[in-house]
Amino acid sequence: MTGGAEGVGSLLSKSAAQLSSAYRANECSPVDVIHALRAAIEQDVRGINAFCHLDWPAALSAAKESERRYRSGQVLGRLDGVPVSIKDLVNVAGWPTRRGSLATSDFPPAAVDAPAVAQLRAAGAIVFGKTTTTEFGWTIGSENPYSGVTRNPLDPERSAGGSSSGASAQVAAGWGPIALGSDAGGSVRIPAAFCGLVGFKPTFGGIPLAPSSAFAEYAHLGVLTRSVDDCYAAMSPFAPDPLDPSSLFPRVDVSVERPLRIGWSSVLGSRVQPDPLVARAFGQTIGKLAEAGYDLEEVSLGLEDASESMWTVWCSRIFESFQAWPESRRVLLSDELRDAYEAGRALDMAALAASRTRLREMATTLAGLFCRIDMLLTPAAPSVAPGLDKERAASGRRDFNWFDVNGYAYPFNVSQQPALSLPMGMAEHGLPCGLQIAGRSYHDGQVLKFGSVAEGLLKS
Repeated sequence: MTGGAEGVGSLLSKSAAQLSSAYRANECSPVDVIHALRAAIEQDVRGINAFCHLDWPAALSAAKESERRYRSGQVLGRLDGVPVSIKDLVNVAGWPTRRGSLATSDFPPAAVDAPAVAQLRAAGAIVFGKTTTTEFGWTIGSENPYSGVTRNPLDPERSAGGSSSGASAQVAAGWGPIALGSDAGGSVRIPAAFCGLVGFKPTFGGIPLAPSSAFAEYAHLGVLTRSVDDCYAAMSPFAPDPLDPSSLFPRVDVSVERPLRIGWSSVLGSRVQPDPLVARAFGQTIGKLAEAGYDLEEVSLGLEDASESMWTVWCSRIFESFQAWPESRRVLLSDELRDAYEAGRALDMAALAASRTRLREMATTLAGLFCRIDMLLTPAAPSVAPGLDKERAASGRRDFNWFDVNGYAYPFNVSQQPALSLPMGMAEHGLPCGLQIAGRSYHDGQVLKFGSVAEGLLKS
């Protein structure tokens, strides 16, 4: 310990800003934090299972370099010395990218960092491990064939959500303030809601993503944190990268001088009504914002029928992901993922064209709505985190379309708009439920600014 002694819990409860301040004041060092982080993860007895790869020697080496920068006054930025994990769909040089699958067990380690990882390192962040994901990130469950079940730290018998399962579990457990996840249909925002976290999916390309996958135009990288302020810090290193042409847009903070116009919907694209306690929490949230003077309008968009179209396109992309693989490797995929692959293989062109047309219509409907509003509020998920047994029973069904049971998230992957999930209270058994705030494309700063205000109101 370089400064005054602090317990493991005290160190790991600090936000990114608090860590940076403590480093500058010599109250602790990045080395202390990495030692505390390792101790906490290794001493866990709940079987949270948030990580599929940890590299403590590399983390300690990076922490020592950060410590030297603080001592010499050459700090790189808001994330210098802050531990950040990487979801195991993203390449980290020298580490395996298993994607939660047994089918990749013999793949060599990544040769180079993905652009987002390189940008985190350049900002001084300590990349210490990879978090679990559902197999190839294809569903919103909380387990995979490679590393098993990831548990919700708030209740280990419940799901941490997915596909950024380990990222949400890690931050909720207090094992570092920031995790890099990914979101092609809700995979940052849904686990954030289940674990009582802030989850941000920026505008498409807001965090450079390369190489792209078959889910290219839906797939966003995003961050999970414990506060909107940490979300700001987490987003600070990311910039355009030529490897991701979608990232090559100006990063400007768009502000609106007039009062914000805010729409809300308790259903949006979901066929499933929110649980009564989630609906009550959402109603109370709308009430608090109205009392604070915001202009609110209930909207009805008629998007409920789009979930089948999304599932059809999803299965087609799963087929696209693995169609070039030899059958000898495809048999190593889980039964559920192979079922989705076969569903994609069986699609005819007319069905796929009709589904793609419906999703374009949905995006056009959302664009029309955002001509008259600045923000759209919905629940982030229709329920609290389900029990692991219940989730496993649902996801094991061959006909399981998870867009049917959570229609709040995926519309903003289709429209590529920024969307934020943050806690809006406890709904059941002391478990949190989430509020989703969606904004116009490239208005990420506006979404985060309003999210910070809403966070304060909801905590009051």
